Amino acid sequence: MSHTLLINIARVISILGLGLLTFSAIGGTLLASRTAQKIKFLKGQTFKYHRALSITGTVLLLLHPVPLWLASKTTGVTLASIFVPFLANKQSLWVAFGTLAMYAMIAVTATSIYIKRIKRRTWRAVHYASYAFFTLGLVHAIPISNDFGKGAHVNFLDFEKILFYLAAVAVLAFPVWRVIAARQQAAKRLAKANLSSGD
Repeated sequence: MSHTLLINIARVISILGLGLLTFSAIGGTLLASRTAQKIKFLKGQTFKYHRALSITGTVLLLLHPVPLWLASKTTGVTLASIFVPFLANKQSLWVAFGTLAMYAMIAVTATSIYIKRIKRRTWRAVHYASYAFFTLGLVHAIPISNDFGKGAHVNFLDFEKILFYLAAVAVLAFPVWRVIAARQQAAKRLAKANLSSGD
């Protein structure tokens, strides 16, 4: 199999994995809302869907370095560099961010799988690390070049880079929206309580 094909396979796997995790992150924000719980299709199943998307996306992202390793003569990605930061022969900084993202992703996924065996506070604290993973993953994915053999040129307007920008905006925007919406609802409840107490 040609190295170009292996690199493209890794790209497709990473895009699919990031897409699923983006939907999972958005879903995690939306599914916790009362509105989502009223939808018949989702009722009682929100966590199951969220976890399925998360695990599938995580598996894909964990697999995406494999084709790059198989094409190591072109990419410089060795088996050791997948697990130890800064050992890659090419683009070692950006590959290292991917390694760090991988460990954060594994921690979040492991706590989600064993959620019933750990304290809720611990789970929540580690689960917030998903934002760290996402940030590290984007720092890995956006500046890294797929053109390993030609001076590592990066086109920041490539289709996949644009997808990464959209994922970043979506993952950041939905939690902000939820916080704003929660504050507005709390303000409305407080206003109602003040009106009723005034009566």
